[in-house]
Amino acid sequence: MASTYYRIGEVSRATGISKDTLHFYDRIGLLVPDHIDPENQYRYYSLRNLWQLDIITTCRKLDIPLDLVRQILALHDNARIVELLMEYRQEALRRSDYYRRVADDILWYSEESRRIESLKGPSPVLLKQLPQEMVLAGAPGKAYHANLQAAAREQLRSSPTIRRRYGYVLNPAALPQGRVVKEREYMKSVQTDFDRVPPENRYLLPAGSYAVCTVRIRDEKADFTPLLNWLERSGRQADLVYAEELGLQLFPYLDDYTCEVRAHLLP
Repeated sequence: MASTYYRIGEVSRATGISKDTLHFYDRIGLLVPDHIDPENQYRYYSLRNLWQLDIITTCRKLDIPLDLVRQILALHDNARIVELLMEYRQEALRRSDYYRRVADDILWYSEESRRIESLKGPSPVLLKQLPQEMVLAGAPGKAYHANLQAAAREQLRSSPTIRRRYGYVLNPAALPQGRVVKEREYMKSVQTDFDRVPPENRYLLPAGSYAVCTVRIRDEKADFTPLLNWLERSGRQADLVYAEELGLQLFPYLDDYTCEVRAHLLP
């Protein structure tokens, strides 16, 4: 046999590419050995095969999909190969932007977790001026979470980021009994385009003065005494009360979590 033919083990040792990978390339027809010994059916790689393998390795270092590698191997026109690679470059740039957003979102989620831990303890009641905000809200009712999920389904699906927070519209009359009665759930996200959101799912958090504190909720019960005492001492009344989760956690809030409670004060 001509010395320009090589067994699979020789090719593997020379290139550092495993025999399993070479067998895989052969099986899918990407790199088929040029010579098969008619007596023992051993498969041998030619110098042309090694050149093809160098092209494959170069393309794989660029993370080019195998289907596109197959097209490149079939071409003998470098100008056309450059065109294909430039087209793939645009895809690589798009993916680069995508993974940068993913990395940023992961960092944001880590910061959210730290924020939640740092704010879990009780806080004094503070008077704050808050701006008006439009949020996406589910329909009122007992199935408040399912209602929000239905309302937010399209926005969550199309959003390029995971950044969001959830909040609740509370029944103020239940606060003196220490009960957390959620009348409606809403979601804040980085998307502020509400053109495609049905009017019934747009909810306006009004601007104005708010009494704000953190409250720990257990089994939908909480101690609202500090907030109620503050309202009584200051002679103020609240017409709307909101509870916003301190941050996003993928592990669900169920029986024990802390919210920032915001009581909207009447003039």
